[in-house]
Amino acid sequence: MEIQPLQGTPVRLPPGRVAIRLDQRHRIAYKRLYAEYGTVLQGLPVLRERDFDGRAVKLTPAQLEALNRAFARLGQQAAGRVGTAFEAQERSKNELFKRLQYLS
Repeated sequence: MEIQPLQGTPVRLPPGRVAIRLDQRHRIAYKRLYAEYGTVLQGLPVLRERDFDGRAVKLTPAQLEALNRAFARLGQQAAGRVGTAFEAQERSKNELFKRLQYLS
């Protein structure tokens, strides 16, 4: 599932935020992202169910960039997916542990 990068439009309030609109395609991809480990470390925004009904969601530019990177990575993983779901979860967990080693 290929998701095009989201384009944010600047909003007046709160300053420094951009507005995006999310639909059901984004909802499915977002749920897949949060099923993985380490989404908090990647800087992804916390979205609610109501944020995927087409209304404007306000994010910081950093959160928007992190969300676009995560959606792009998810598309690349889907194209190169090999093995079972357990193998993918194990790879994800190993990647997280390697990133956390630098924090400790």
